[in-house]
Amino acid sequence: MVNVYDSANQLAEDLKKTPEYTALQDAVKAVKEDENSSAMFKKMDEIQGQIMAAQQSGQPLSKELQESYKDLSDKVQQDANIVKLLTAEQGLYKLIDDVQKAFTSPINDLYTDLRK
Repeated sequence: MVNVYDSANQLAEDLKKTPEYTALQDAVKAVKEDENSSAMFKKMDEIQGQIMAAQQSGQPLSKELQESYKDLSDKVQQDANIVKLLTAEQGLYKLIDDVQKAFTSPINDLYTDLRK
């Protein structure tokens, strides 16, 4: 019998060997090593968490939170380390999306005849 969990764990290990993962790993290290980049990343993460919490609870975003996000977003776009991290993250998620499409295609194929 096939154990898909073993396959998933192997896929996770294989993912760590891809150039996309290595690029993200290097970018995370660069942000960690730069005090300004690290502080900015943490602040960005905090504000994004506040925005998500407000959205999930149906609360409108405060003017202050909107302004904080815009100001920080402008600064983030000027930080080469964070830009590199976000670009690398996007590349890795593209790879993950492609892999997901590959392993969900048999499920989609089951529905092909129903959709005709």
